[in-house]
Amino acid sequence: MKRLIPIALVGCSFQSAAAPGQDARVTPPDPDAQVTPMIDARVTPTIDAQACFGHGLVKVCFTALPSDPITLAASTLDTNIDTNCTLVVPAAGAAPQLCVVAGPTVTVTGAVLAIGPRPLVVIGLDTVTIESGGSIDASSVRGARKGAGAGTGGCGTMTAAEDDDGGGGGGGGGGFGTKGGRGGRGDRNQTTRGDGSAVGGGAGAVQTATALRGGCAGSKGGNGRAQNGGAGGDGGGGVYVIAGRLVTVAGNVLASGAGGTASPDGTGVEQGAGGGGSGGMIGLDAPTVDVAGRVVANGGGGGGGGGLNAGGSPGGDGTTLTWDQRATGGAQASDNNTTAVGSQGTAVGKVDNIDAGDADGGAGGGAGGLGYIRIDGALTGGTMISPAPDKH
Repeated sequence: MKRLIPIALVGCSFQSAAAPGQDARVTPPDPDAQVTPMIDARVTPTIDAQACFGHGLVKVCFTALPSDPITLAASTLDTNIDTNCTLVVPAAGAAPQLCVVAGPTVTVTGAVLAIGPRPLVVIGLDTVTIESGGSIDASSVRGARKGAGAGTGGCGTMTAAEDDDGGGGGGGGGGFGTKGGRGGRGDRNQTTRGDGSAVGGGAGAVQTATALRGGCAGSKGGNGRAQNGGAGGDGGGGVYVIAGRLVTVAGNVLASGAGGTASPDGTGVEQGAGGGGSGGMIGLDAPTVDVAGRVVANGGGGGGGGGLNAGGSPGGDGTTLTWDQRATGGAQASDNNTTAVGSQGTAVGKVDNIDAGDADGGAGGGAGGLGYIRIDGALTGGTMISPAPDKH
């Protein structure tokens, strides 16, 4: 892309031809002749502003355009390390800072795991190409990693799962695009079989997408006596891909949420399980957006409730390569007459029946809500996208 500099307009008047015998040097110009400007083609216009890219929720301006093409091979990209970013865009209002990776062209050849507190923005002045063997993965994985920018932005306060002596209900799923499921009910009285009256955690509220941000975490399951309930899963991260001409996704762009943690073996105490994290946010912005691969931001499954003598199993992380399938809900503990399973995760077309199981003891956690996908430009392909994209 050329830097723009001022247009030079050179004025030139036309003279009439001299008649025979006339001194052409003293012939005055025709006063009625039109003056036509000449443009020096070597001079291009200038704009006294920065060169800016992005037409959707993200707009990034450069004072100096990056000159080196970028190839991203298999690696972990931590957005908290400034040197990993071409520039860091300051936060505006409550929005998080952004880590921007930019070049004339950007090619992703391997699996790039995006972590860190800042969402990731990838800009190609001309093209961004994610090859068939490449991916940008800002998903959160239970107990392993938290996607870039996960949990950024306001998520609101979720109604907590109620505690009691026998184990409260599972935490509700984080909401980001759709609501997660609510938790079940737990046992109030350790000396008798539970009455199922401990209310589970509420679903996370729908979040409005006004800036690039990550998804919301699920809430913690209810405690039983001095034992803590299972932790909620982290939401997915935030990724935005911008190109001046063409974005090609032959591989994958992923930002799914993590599964909720199962309530542990309480050694005689039941607890509720944690809710799954919601999907994060993905944006694709270019005049032409060609998607032959997967673009996925699904919700994680809720954990399974814990019993008197055994813990449940965790909820599955939000699906990615199986883009249109639910994450598994966590299984109930082996003493299953007093525990309940967690809710299955959300995926495109699968947001029904997402309430977690109720129980007389440790209840299951709710599912994380779907994330948000936005496409600015003419989309070709795009058969493996979850949730359904918001097109502009």
